[in-house]
Amino acid sequence: MTIPVKGPIAEEHDPYGPDYFDVDGVDEKREAWYRVEAKQITNMRPDGGLILDVGCGTGRFLEHFDASWERYGVDVSTFAINHSRTLGITVQDYEAAYDYPDETFDVILFRGTIQHLDAPFAVLQKCIALLKKGGLMAFLSTPNANSICYKLFGHMPALDPELNFFVPSNTTLKQALVNLGLQVVNVRFPYLETPYASPIRDHFYFALRCLGVRKNFAFWRNMMEIYAEKSGAAHA
Repeated sequence: MTIPVKGPIAEEHDPYGPDYFDVDGVDEKREAWYRVEAKQITNMRPDGGLILDVGCGTGRFLEHFDASWERYGVDVSTFAINHSRTLGITVQDYEAAYDYPDETFDVILFRGTIQHLDAPFAVLQKCIALLKKGGLMAFLSTPNANSICYKLFGHMPALDPELNFFVPSNTTLKQALVNLGLQVVNVRFPYLETPYASPIRDHFYFALRCLGVRKNFAFWRNMMEIYAEKSGAAHA
C-alpha cells in the first residue's frame, strides 16, 4: 500500500507482504465497497481511459474496472507489484514507478493510501504532473482527522500507526489540493452508504469507547472521499 520515496522494500523485510494483503481470503464487505467506488469513478469518466492507482496493493481494486480502462499501478511492496502484474496491471519497478510522460493519465487514484506516504506532497506534485488537463484525482476510503473519533481518541480502525505518517483532514487535504493547482469538485463522507455501517451498534461501541472500552467500529465522518480535477481542457 505505502509508497515512501526512500526506495523499495526488500521482500524479506516487507511489512506489506502476503499476510498483510491476505490474497487467499476474500473480504466480502471490502469487495462490495470496491464495486461501489469503481462505479462512482466510472460514472464520472464513462469513456474510461488510462487510470493509475497509487498504492495499488495486489490490484484487487483495479480489477473492478472494465476493458474501457487501461490500468496502471504503483506500489512499494515487491509482493504486491508481482501479484498486480499477474492480473494484467502495468506496475513498473519501484525505482521507475512514476516514469511516465507528463499528462499521461485520465484518472489517478489514492485509495486508503495518503496516510502511508512519508513524503505525501512530493508524491501529489508528481501525480498532478502526470494527470491530463481535465483529469480526475480521487481520494477514496481516506481517513479523516476531522472526525469526532480521531479528535477524541486519536485513532480510527482504518489507521495502522506504525505504518502511518500523515493523517489528513477534509480541510487540510482540500486546501493542499487547491494550493497545488487542482479544483476540488466534491467532498463526501459516505458512512451510511458503506457495508461497514451499523448505526445502532456503532453508536453503542462509541459510547463504550468513551468509557474506555476499545472497540473497532465505523462512524460518521471517519472516512472521506475527495474528488479534484486539473484545470485545462475538459475531459472528452
